[in-house]
Order: sequence, then C-alpha cells, then structure tokens
Amino acid sequence: MHAIRKAANLLPDDADTHNNLGIALQLAGHLSDAVLSYKRALWLQPECAEAYNNLGSAQQALGQLAKATSSFRVATQLRPHNPTFHTNLLFCLSHDETAVATDVFAAHCAFGQRFEAGPATPGFSNTRDPDRRLRLGFVSADLREHVVAGFLLPVWNELDTSQIELHAYYNFSSEDAVSAQFREHCQSWRQITHLSNDALAEQIRADGIDILFDLSGHTAFNRLLTFARKPAPLQITWIGYPNTTGLRAMDYVLCDPFNAPHGLYEHLYVEKFARLPSSGTFAALSDTPPLQPLPALQTGHITFGSFNRVSKLGDSVLSAWCRVLREVPDARMLLGDVGDPMLERQLTARFARQGVAAERLTFSPRVSTQAYLSLHHQIDIMLDTWPYTGGTTTHYALWMGVPVLTVSGPSRSHCQAAAALARMGLEDWIATDVDDFVRRATHWANAKPALANLRAGMRERWATAPLRQPATVARGLERAARVMWQRWCAGLPAADFEIHADTLPEQANIATFSK
Repeated sequence: MHAIRKAANLLPDDADTHNNLGIALQLAGHLSDAVLSYKRALWLQPECAEAYNNLGSAQQALGQLAKATSSFRVATQLRPHNPTFHTNLLFCLSHDETAVATDVFAAHCAFGQRFEAGPATPGFSNTRDPDRRLRLGFVSADLREHVVAGFLLPVWNELDTSQIELHAYYNFSSEDAVSAQFREHCQSWRQITHLSNDALAEQIRADGIDILFDLSGHTAFNRLLTFARKPAPLQITWIGYPNTTGLRAMDYVLCDPFNAPHGLYEHLYVEKFARLPSSGTFAALSDTPPLQPLPALQTGHITFGSFNRVSKLGDSVLSAWCRVLREVPDARMLLGDVGDPMLERQLTARFARQGVAAERLTFSPRVSTQAYLSLHHQIDIMLDTWPYTGGTTTHYALWMGVPVLTVSGPSRSHCQAAAALARMGLEDWIATDVDDFVRRATHWANAKPALANLRAGMRERWATAPLRQPATVARGLERAARVMWQRWCAGLPAADFEIHADTLPEQANIATFSK
C-alpha cells in the first residue's frame, strides 16, 4: 500500500496509477477512499472503462446500487465486448430492489444475444446410448476452500460412480486441501486458467463430456463464453447464481420446488427447469464452534443480526429492520462485514433517520471464518435481505443454531433463504410480505423459551431433515441427468421436468417431514 500511495503522489496526473491505488484500497477494505481514487482516475481519463467498472464495484460494496449500476453501464458502453463488465452489471441488477424482474431478465438475455453470436456449433460425436455411463463435466473456480464447495462436495461424495464419471475444469490458479478432495472423485482434472474460451470448448469436446455444469453464472471467474460455444450436448447452470445466464446454449437450471415454486419464475429464465426433490445441501468445510445457549437468556434482550453483504441492504430492507427494532424497543442489532468507517457512519445515519439510535447497533469488520462463526453466539435471530436473500449466510446461521427470518418474493434470488428454511421444516420463518416479516420478528422476539429450544435442537434438525441430506440431492441429480440424456438421445429438445421423490431408489419417504 505504501508503494502505490507513493507512486500516486509522484504521478498525480497518471490515471492508471490512481486506478491501481483504488484497487489496492478496495482490497484493503478502504472502500470510500477507493471511490475517491477511481474518480480521480476518471477525472484524468474520462473514458477509462476499467476505472468505471472498478468504481461500480466499490459503490456496490458500499450499498450504493443506483450509482454502481450507472458506473457499470458506462463501462459496458465504453467496452461493449468485455463480458466481465456486463457480468458485473447483471450481478448488480440482481441485488437492486427497484429493478423490475422482467427488465433484469431482458438484460440477461441481451448478454446472451451479444456473446452467443458466432459460427454455428458443430455436431456432437457422443454415443447416443440412453443407458450408458455418463460423463459429467463441472466448470468452476471454486473447487477449493470456498463456499460453493460446501454445497457441491457433499453431493459428489454420494454420487454413484458406476453410472456417472466426473471431470473437473478448474478455473483458478492455485489448489488446496479441498481441491484435493474434489480431485479424488475425478476421472480427469484440468486447470484451465490459461485456456481461451475457444480452446476450452475444444478440450471439453475432445473429452467427450455429455453434460456440462456451470457453477458460477454471472459471478467472478465464470467461463460463460465457453458455454456460449456449446461444447457439450447438454449444459446446466447450478449453485453459483440464482438468475438466468441469458445463454440459449444453456439447456437447464437445476432447482427444486423450494427455490423455484411451480409457475412463478419460468418466464424469467432462458433455461428449462429441472426440478429435483431437493437441489440443496451444505456442509461446513472446516471445524466449527459448538452451539451456545440463546444469548438473550444472558443479556436480557434480543439481538438481531445480519451478515449479508452491505450491497443487499436496500431502503425497503433497512426500513423493515427499523420497524422490527421499533416494535422490540430493547433489542439490539449486529451487522457484519462493515469495516469501512465511513460506511459505518452512513449506515448509522440511515438507521437514525428511522428512529433507531446508534447505541443499539454494533458493527463487525470482515473476520476469519472461525471468528465469523463465533459471532453467531451473540445473535438470537437473523434478519434476511431481499431481493437477493442470504444463501451461504443462511446455511451458516442455521448450522450455528440461529434461525433466519426471510421474505419470499417474485424471483428465484428472493427464495434462496426460504428454500434453505423449508428444506429443514422451518416454514414458520418464511414471511409472505414485509408486514408479515415484522409480525413474525416481533412474535419470536417475545418467545425466548421457544427460541432457546429451537436453537438447542437446530443441529439435530439439520442432521435429520430428509430434504437436506446429500444423498437425497445426489439421487435426484443422477436421475435428472439420466432424464436429460435420454431426451437428447431421442432427439428431443430441453423441457421443464420434475423428479419426484417416490421415483428415487430407497428414497420414497424423503418428501415428508414432521416438525
């Protein structure tokens, strides 16, 4: 940091240096200072697309979504053929509470229209045998110590390798112990950071992959432009991103009735819906702290919390939280991932404008995984965000015994937390609207004995809930892959379908759950 600051002082009129200083500041968590550096770079070089893109990233991290959207749009206009700038815009739009769902869908489709244009895809040499062992390929940068691994590795551990073989296309520069666990399951493991999209597509074709999985969507290190080249007969998006990819080359999105209730979201996806009995499980990748008793029993007051990114804290979310805090006047709130002093001041001011005093708020900077998990010992109830609800944060909270109160809504990103709760039989924590959210929060804040019992039994519930077991997801995945493959062998196009629990081997009872 010292060196880049010195360079900026020595080169006050060099836009690239100020842009690089902004990157360093942002990586260090100094978001407000990063914004100033990016703006300085843009004052010096008004058509620097990279600086606009970086500015949008910092603004989004500060929760300034309207400004971030504007910055990303300028970046895409200046560099219309840069897919990363478009991906960042789409990711930002997915968080924007003011965005209309059909407009967000149209923006994703525009990405596909821009980047799928090209030469016709050649035919496939894959043998059209509907019953043979299938070659499944997974493209991801997250086959390592990463939250995505917590959703995927438990499923891989349960797959029937007599029917399926796994091939990994790893888009990250280094590997770790978790990567080694993934490698043990693979027929082939290819590190692909050095490959162009064309070269990667050729490699996938040469490997004879039957079904290719995208685990990123419009997030960092994705290889969606490889999928745009259609290197495999069937292509599926799963886990990494809750919206459509916008690519016509992507055949299916893997989901379930919990994160994709029938008839609600199909019109917002290019892909067809392949519904499993359950498409989601999760396992913490490292040692985690034991459960602790309900903190309110010691403090005498309820502590609400949120560890969602600040970019998710739109005005309607914060307004709902403030209504809850006014209804429970002795309650406190802890917000995580807030390390920038100016951001803390801005959030404090936003709460104050709605009648919540600063002394009721506690902020925690980003900390290690162990410290992050231990913070749950201070929280009685998590309050969710929307329209981009909590995914990993919801699973970690439940694992640590803390229930999450969420609102289901009109997009699949709006149902991530609701799905995690429903798979565990926690429907009482899913509100239908904001008024219901406030009512439920107030009810649970005044039901400390029930809250304490729920917390104490959460890990047992986690371990026994049939719909969140890795084997349940694995059996559904195997069956879905076979259905897709049989349709392709028969010359049929992709179509919406659902795998029912009673069609799975030894899983006839997985669709029932008693509270």
